[in-house]
Amino acid sequence: MTAMGQQETYPGPASAELRERWRRDRRTIVRLHHPDRGGDPAVLQQELRDNDQFYRRWEQDANPAVGRPGRRRFSHAVRAVRARIPRGWPGRRRYFDL
Repeated sequence: MTAMGQQETYPGPASAELRERWRRDRRTIVRLHHPDRGGDPAVLQQELRDNDQFYRRWEQDANPAVGRPGRRRFSHAVRAVRARIPRGWPGRRRYFDL
């Protein structure tokens, strides 16, 4: 908190890739909940705070010096490997053609 009871603004993630995703997510939230487009200002502020908090945690999980490594990297690697397994083999994604 700064003077006058206002919260500090989150400048966004340090990495360029995460920053771009963060900005894109914020713009989507503003597009959906902005008061000029019929949204509720309290909902807009809460959603933006939640988005900033999510990316703060993500950035901390990605930096082993700050916190423990997250499961995201592991699950992403598993998904990448499963996507390369030929159809019909055990472990392949269970999608089917319509």
